[in-house]
Amino acid sequence: MPTARFGSLIEFASATRPMYYRHGDIEIVGIGERARWTASGPNRFAELNEHWTRALNTISPSLRPHVIALGSGQFDPNGEAQLVVPRTAIVRRGRDVTVVTIGDQTGIPEPTRRSVGAAPVVEWPHIDSVYRERVRAALSRLDAEFGKVVVARAITGEVVRPGDERAPLQRLTGEYPDTHIFALDGLWGASPETLVKVDRRRISARVLAGSAARGWDAAADTAAAVALSNSPKDLEEHRYAVTSVINALAPHCRTIVGAKNPFTLRLSNVWHLASDIVGVLGTRSTVFDLVDSLHPTAAVAGVPTDRALATIAEIEAIPRGRYAGPIGWVDGAGNGEWAIALRCAQWRDSQIVAHAGAGIIDGSDPESEFAETELKFRPIRDALAG
Repeated sequence: MPTARFGSLIEFASATRPMYYRHGDIEIVGIGERARWTASGPNRFAELNEHWTRALNTISPSLRPHVIALGSGQFDPNGEAQLVVPRTAIVRRGRDVTVVTIGDQTGIPEPTRRSVGAAPVVEWPHIDSVYRERVRAALSRLDAEFGKVVVARAITGEVVRPGDERAPLQRLTGEYPDTHIFALDGLWGASPETLVKVDRRRISARVLAGSAARGWDAAADTAAAVALSNSPKDLEEHRYAVTSVINALAPHCRTIVGAKNPFTLRLSNVWHLASDIVGVLGTRSTVFDLVDSLHPTAAVAGVPTDRALATIAEIEAIPRGRYAGPIGWVDGAGNGEWAIALRCAQWRDSQIVAHAGAGIIDGSDPESEFAETELKFRPIRDALAG
């Protein structure tokens, strides 16, 4: 388990279907595959945890805390989820980098750097969206009990020239350094939203709901942030999301605290209303239990969840796949961090599919919601721009 110091680890990742995660002071590159488990259903991550726990028990106690697995799940809470243990994991925490290889190391080459090449070239279609009609359909279903539904749209691009799939990740890191940069099994992106993080039994989550475009100059930008922070529509949408997260976390926590009022979070292309939630994990719960309980949040589905999911399945034209599903990592010490797979796309053979959505509540305007999705597509489009 050698330890060294490096800069960014992206050059150690595969140029095709890289296995990568970066957020804050942690960066992970997976090379090869030692084990993979798949589960489905409402307790799919708890089932993956059973596989993970059994595997950890076969590893020496000195190595066990350093072992890493990466995972993701479909948006459909009854759909599939996967957990992958890399054959070799390169993990940076701050400036320190640890290289962990699982199993017999005979014949396994040392990780090597490979310069990042040109990104794939993608042609996006002309947008003639029926999204506004879907928003109107969603609005017609809302009532006193059904307060919010998130309606997404998808765009499918054609890969006209293959390229280095690390290149868009590198660009996203430069443009959106505070987001979760991820790539696993062809799903990649830069999500601003933490589903949940566990660090030595301490829990943290960040809820994003409600957004506005950045202004063109300083005065307009300030005005946009102030308008968002005072928008009844966005504040109500945010309240739904925060309440759903606290209610999901509470059964697993010894303590839990959420801010009373949201703050405005500035990203390079958009303002978000954001709230941080913190707590202490109970002795019988794991980060996998939290993922099962939290997903899907009101920020990506709606309230109540069952009616929101039924509406999404009925009116969205292209299945979400792993868009808006959980993606993240866990280590052998029980720590882990999981994001919601937003601002992302999915490679599919010679195509790429990107999704973006908006929260629909009473008073939502179809034209404004369409404009919001266009803003949310920008990170993926820009990451693949020539």
